[in-house]
Amino acid sequence: MHFTNRPVELIEEGYDIAIRMGILKDSSLIARRLCDRREYVVGSQSYFRQAPRPHTLSELSQHRCLIGSRPNWLFEVNGQRREVRVEGCWTSNSGPALLDAARKGLGLAQLPDYYVAPYLTSGELVAVLEPFQHHDTAVWAVYPRHRHLSPKIRQLVDYLVTNIDSLLPNSAPT
Repeated sequence: MHFTNRPVELIEEGYDIAIRMGILKDSSLIARRLCDRREYVVGSQSYFRQAPRPHTLSELSQHRCLIGSRPNWLFEVNGQRREVRVEGCWTSNSGPALLDAARKGLGLAQLPDYYVAPYLTSGELVAVLEPFQHHDTAVWAVYPRHRHLSPKIRQLVDYLVTNIDSLLPNSAPT
């Protein structure tokens, strides 16, 4: 097992399977959707006491953004996918670290529902820019196209499809 936020080249690097988040690039890999995922732009109550809540994507440039593995945040504008390059002085490739920084009021973060759900429910975090939320950022199992899928990979994918909700830290807010 190898954990990284870097998209690995399965065939070239010798991996049997990868779990990928978000929108997949076209490839020769087989992809199986494990579950839906929604990403929220969130900030803490303490952050919003210092800065106004953004209502447009252009207002992100006026905010401290906490940057994760991607320098671009994904949105949907008039039914079209739009990536917005954000800038900030704090970067981490760890979702839990970004969540902690957002909770401490260091800035805005774009994080998936399974990280932020309980904090949105409690009011500790506030979601902004929800009209621009992209709705197709699923969790995927991807694996090379072979004539015969190995039994261990087939069993793992079937297990993940059946049990993914219990494996994620939280469920999406309702």
